[in-house]
Parts: sequence; structure tokens; C-alpha cells
Amino acid sequence: MGNKKKWQFCNGYVIIQIEGVYPERLATLLKGAGVPLWDLHRLEAGGLVCTLPARDFRRLRRLNHRCRCRVHILKKGGAPFRLKALWRRRVLILGMALTLLAVTWCSHRIWFVEVQGCRRMDQGVLLEALREQGICPGRDVRKLPLSDLADLVAARYEELAFVELHVDGIFLRVRAREALAEGERLDLTVPCDLVSTREGIVTKISAYGGRAQVKVGDKVKKGQLLIAGHVTARDGSMTYTTHAYGEVLAAVLYKAQVEAPETQVEWAETGQESPYGALYIGPWKVFERACPFADGELAEAQEILSLSPWPARVCRGTWREKVKRERPLTPAQRKEAALFEAERMALLQVPRQAKIIMIDRYTVERDGRLYGVCKLTTEENIGYTKEIT
Repeated sequence: MGNKKKWQFCNGYVIIQIEGVYPERLATLLKGAGVPLWDLHRLEAGGLVCTLPARDFRRLRRLNHRCRCRVHILKKGGAPFRLKALWRRRVLILGMALTLLAVTWCSHRIWFVEVQGCRRMDQGVLLEALREQGICPGRDVRKLPLSDLADLVAARYEELAFVELHVDGIFLRVRAREALAEGERLDLTVPCDLVSTREGIVTKISAYGGRAQVKVGDKVKKGQLLIAGHVTARDGSMTYTTHAYGEVLAAVLYKAQVEAPETQVEWAETGQESPYGALYIGPWKVFERACPFADGELAEAQEILSLSPWPARVCRGTWREKVKRERPLTPAQRKEAALFEAERMALLQVPRQAKIIMIDRYTVERDGRLYGVCKLTTEENIGYTKEIT
């Protein structure tokens, strides 16, 4: 579509037929008034046909008083007329707008979670662990650190060697790699590569199958090829695939940062008490006096009567009311609380089979806020097998 036709469509146009004794006079007056006309031609039966902008059609009526011609509208076209016709169907427009908003909103979230690679481990357990990290259907996960959350989930269970999360449209693909069970043997008939589960510095590599692609001291990234299953003979005479396996140890850094709390919540007794009583017949509780406080603790509960040989006994005690109170922390206590929480968060990221070789804890102050930082350096096996497709 040319620029002229685009302009006509955006502004709207009207195709008219002018009939009368002197239709050319009306066309001349229109051009003299600055009204653009195009596609102007004469009909065999008499009269003129032309196209003019829709906004100038009203000017034609004033000029036609001099010429006394008859004007017929043959066609109305362009965006204004189409929108006007569409505006009469407001419910349809509202439905289209709501549908577009719903599709846009839903397309930025994951609605289906597919788990692959779970043989011995229950998929429900893995899905629950992901849900605790905030990954569930209906959640916008594109801003979440999926790689770090996958490492946290894999570190919680000894059955898992590696977890990979990948967003594919509205699907979340969860690829789990289980650790070998005790006494289980590798299937050496399946060609595969050995790739890295996380970023680190290689401290030891032993390739029992395939060809090593890194050496001690190399810094590797997550997903990088460590031992290749595609092997080419040294003389270049042949190429074959094999099951790459071996042991690749690396120094891996885990870091956690926590803001120091201003206060600490603790339970305190108010001094309010209420009697407690209960009646038991055998293992069944027949009667118990409930706690009258919103939060309370049972103290000094003891058995005061036992009706032998009948299996009945009476207990008595005291309900004590407790409330939560915030206690301000001193600078030293804030620092210690931040360091303790940072170390706890860092330890949650470390897999159980990893060996911790160094712990570094310190505090930093940024923008007037105090943070506790903990860095853990571990030595662990970072290789996992990936089938060659």
C-alpha cells in the first residue's frame, strides 16, 4: 500500500457521484476551496465521480448551494468509519480487550510443570520442594534466579545429583538427574557427555571414559563440557561415541547475604494465669479445660488423682499467658544475628556430599544498612552425565 492510500485509509474518505447541469463547476469550487479530489472521472450517462476526504464532505454542502447539483455517496471507507461501526458493538470490543489482557497476563506465567528423570524419587516430593521455593503454576518465574533455586533443591536431597529448570512458554521443564544408588552400576552402553553442574575451579579430574576437555586450575561454568563422549582417534582415522564418565572435583563458592535485623521477637509472660484440669479414662481424654488466652503455655501439669483399679485419672495444672515482644538489639547483637543467618542460608545451598574447606564471614555496610555475608568454599564432584542425542 502506497503512502497516499495509507493516508486515505487513516483519515477516511468518501466516494461521491455528482449529477446536475454543470457538475464540473462544483468540482472546480471544491478545488478552489482547498479540498483535495482524486480519482475524478466522468460517467457515460453524465455526472462525475470523485473521491474526497471525509472531513471535507460538509464543506461540499455549503458550496453546492450555488451549483444546485445532486450528490450521492457511493462508498465510505477508511479507519474512522470502520471504528465507528465497531464501536456500536461495545461488548465485543470489551471482550476482545479483556481477552488480550488475559492472554498477555497468562503468557508471562508458567501453568504447567513437567518433571523428567525421576525414577526412584517421588515427583510429588520434588514438586513440593519447588513450591517451597516459590515455583508453582501461575507464578511469573522469569525474574526468579532459576539456576540458584535448582541448586538449592538439589542440595536438599541425596537422591538428586542435579536439577535443571528451563522455561518454555507456559511450560516449566524440570530435568532431574538422580544420584546412583548404592550398588547400582553405570549403563556404559548409552553414549553421553559429562558436563558441569555448577561454576567452579577444577581441582582434580580423572577421566575413565571419553576424553577430558578441561584440566586442573581451569574455571568452568554451569553446563560446560568436562569429559566428551565424542572421541576422535589421535591420528584422526576414526570418530566414535562412548559413555563418558569419571570424577571431576572442583572448588565451588557459595554466598549468602542477609540484612541485620533491628529487633528480635521473643515470648514473654504477662503474669496472667488460669487453672487447668483434665480427666482421662484409659487412653481417651474425656474432659479438658481449654486455654482462655490467645497464646499460652501449660505449666505445672501433674496427675493429682488416679482411681485404681479403674483406668481413670485426673490432672491439674496452670495456663500461663504469653505474648510476643520485640526487643531492640545492640550493634554487636545485630552483627552476630546477621552472620548467623547468612551462614545458615549459605549452608542450605551446599549439597550434602560436598566437603567444606573454607568459611569466610564478615559484615558490610551499604546505604546505611548493615549486612551479614558468608562465603563457603567447598570441594565437590561437579560432573553429571548428559545423554548424546
